[in-house]
Amino acid sequence: MRTASVNFVNHRDPNHPSGSTAISPLSNITWPKYTLDDKKMLLFSDNSSEEYTTLPDTYRADSIAAIIEVQTALGV
Repeated sequence: MRTASVNFVNHRDPNHPSGSTAISPLSNITWPKYTLDDKKMLLFSDNSSEEYTTLPDTYRADSIAAIIEVQTALGV
């Protein structure tokens, strides 16, 4: 998980950068790249037959809209 986090911070992509020889327990998972046009998140599962799935990142859209509204009103 740490390698994926570092890759995300440095490359905006949790997957291994091309040419990387790093080994990670998560290397068999292709994480979706999060973009403004394709907001997907990875959800880990307790179900052994389905280790993970991807979901659209819409669960906090209202909260983010409220934060943006306040920032705009404050001129931030």
